[in-house]
Amino acid sequence: MKIIHLIGGGDVGGAKTHVLSLVSKLSETNDVLLVSFRDGEFADDAKAMGIKTHIIHNGNPLKDMKELRKLICDGFDIVHCHGAKANVMAMSIKRHVKVPIITTVHSDYRLDYMGNFVKKFTNGLLNTIALRALDGYVGVTDNFADMLIDRGFDPYSIRVIYNGLDFDYIPKPKCSREEFLKNLGIPCDDDAIVCGIAARLHPVKDIATIVRAFAKIREACPKLYLIIGGDGEQKEFLTKLVAENNLSDRIIFAGWVSDMDTFLNAIDINLLSSLSESFPYSVLEAVRSKCTMVVSAVGGMPVLIDHGENGFLFTPQAVDELSSHLEYLYKNPDVRRDMSEKLLEKAGRLYSINKMVKDQIGIYESFLEAAEKSKDSHNKVVVCGSYGRGNAGDDAILKAVIQEVYEVNPTAQICVMSKKPKQTRRRYRVRSIYTFNVIKMFSAMRKSHLYINGGGSLIQDSTSSRSLYFYLMTLRVAHMCGCKIMMYGCGIGPVRKNRNKKRAAKVVDKKVDCITLRDPDSLRELREMGVSKPDMCLAADPTLGINPASEQRILNVFQKEGITPDDNYLCLAMRNWDGIDEKIPEFAKAAEYASEKYGLKILLIPMEHKRDLPIAEKIREALSVPTTVIQGEYDVHTVIGILSRMRIIMAMRLHALVFGAGQGVSTIGIAYDHKVTGFMNYIGREMCTPYDECSAEILMNFIDKTMSDTEYSENMHRTCMQMRENEKENVAHLRKFFNREVDKK
Repeated sequence: MKIIHLIGGGDVGGAKTHVLSLVSKLSETNDVLLVSFRDGEFADDAKAMGIKTHIIHNGNPLKDMKELRKLICDGFDIVHCHGAKANVMAMSIKRHVKVPIITTVHSDYRLDYMGNFVKKFTNGLLNTIALRALDGYVGVTDNFADMLIDRGFDPYSIRVIYNGLDFDYIPKPKCSREEFLKNLGIPCDDDAIVCGIAARLHPVKDIATIVRAFAKIREACPKLYLIIGGDGEQKEFLTKLVAENNLSDRIIFAGWVSDMDTFLNAIDINLLSSLSESFPYSVLEAVRSKCTMVVSAVGGMPVLIDHGENGFLFTPQAVDELSSHLEYLYKNPDVRRDMSEKLLEKAGRLYSINKMVKDQIGIYESFLEAAEKSKDSHNKVVVCGSYGRGNAGDDAILKAVIQEVYEVNPTAQICVMSKKPKQTRRRYRVRSIYTFNVIKMFSAMRKSHLYINGGGSLIQDSTSSRSLYFYLMTLRVAHMCGCKIMMYGCGIGPVRKNRNKKRAAKVVDKKVDCITLRDPDSLRELREMGVSKPDMCLAADPTLGINPASEQRILNVFQKEGITPDDNYLCLAMRNWDGIDEKIPEFAKAAEYASEKYGLKILLIPMEHKRDLPIAEKIREALSVPTTVIQGEYDVHTVIGILSRMRIIMAMRLHALVFGAGQGVSTIGIAYDHKVTGFMNYIGREMCTPYDECSAEILMNFIDKTMSDTEYSENMHRTCMQMRENEKENVAHLRKFFNREVDKK
């Protein structure tokens, strides 16, 4: 591969380290040219590393553009920019080159010139405009990718790569810790604990928060010191702040640090207090030197640091949090050593230079492939369902559909119709439009090959006829636009009104190519409506293919929510429905019975957080036994993980039952809708009562049967395996729509 990298040439710190290490390693197996728009230290260091370097600096921007255009047209496969100057230069010649131009986003471009009004509205503004003109973006953390998506960049033009470091390198300090500290006037006795931060003295680094944290623990930590390595516009401000807090004997300004090995060898705790960051090399270098880490929870830091396990995170500008962590580490040397060793092991495994380069090559290949297929409608898919409402079940369906589309066609480009398109773009990294924006719907479908309707129960009129008419309208529009149409792992009905049955049957029969159903009752409903032309089969709920979050993630959530992980729980997942206030005492009485007779702890989980939380709180108020209500709003993997640890799940919410059954948990259904009955029948569970007939006595009887059912676990395992096997039918039928030979026939 022939790659050209563009950079301003005045870069220092992490961006410089990233570019030079990346280009150097890429050059081992690829033809790479580094172009610098300035002569000086950066270009000299690149040449010293053996990197093929070309300097463009004619003193005339037009001549620079002409030289760059001629250079790029000399057969390069891809152009890779770094920084504002490179982005602007690439934008200026973009229409003259025929290869993808991508840029690595090393920082929040809106904060790059923070505090400098002139540069913000010159260099900063030009960079903002240039970014919109490029073909692809590489964020150095997932946070930066999310930032770009939030600001309207196409999710399919964004990739993520984390910085990598050579962890086989052995640091070579030029002097001992004792000598370095002595030169700075810091005592070198065994009790001295030294913190350090190497950074520009810039507002975005917020070093003032560290100074204020030191002031709070001055008396509690008499031998805690801080070395600030760096220079910048806030030097005078920070010097005054240190003096005002009587910390001049404890906080030392070391100036610009060129020898990081010596600096890191001298400190015990490395600090980062930034308001915004990517994935700084200074942190990885500190990890390699076995420093303990206390960092603000920005950029990729929450990915690197497992809070309380291998380091500490704190909220930006949270002085109390930072001072608390520092005091704890000061008083617990064994914890410091244990954390640093754990973090070194993790970083060496996940953030090596070799992994970074391998990932970068994969990114180049993906952009080149995307450029070839950008106009191919066969790769484009529109997905519509009840999405963007904050319902864990619907979110799980969407995640499963996206996951399975990518399984069949990894290069597919998905557009989701959602009530909250911005949130959907961010969460799933797909394109998204507002559900009821008909103009954008037509546009998306005209450009697409396949329209996926579902899962969930969309063809029903129990909520309203308007909902049914809308989804039938989307089927008509998709057919009109030439899309293939698949109703995916869906439920059908109830469709109660005769005119609605006729209308639904007519549209589905004429417009839909394939339907996979999640339960036998739905298949029966379609056939009774007279639908026969589409390819129909019994599958299962798509969410059965989603795995729970890791054990550690669940334990962290349990700790946060105050849940004891080793207890046995009865979990209730209820929703607001007609007459719910009359049913709450029945739910509460049954839950108290389970608690008193079987020692089950009571847990309430809101599946649709905003709507279900008030009901959960009402049930808790009605209970006389200790009860926990899940307060946080978690992703589907975490919700499944929580439910997997329950002894019994008693629920109105369908997907609480689906998630639980999929993990082999005993389930008791309260059928406010026939989809609940259909699922419980599908898994062979008789423990389901109609909502209108639900009483404490019926639920207590189900609890007794569940607790005494010794064969349940084995039967549930078989049922679960069969459902998972049936769910594969969704993917098998989906695969047909990406088979061009089938299309031709």
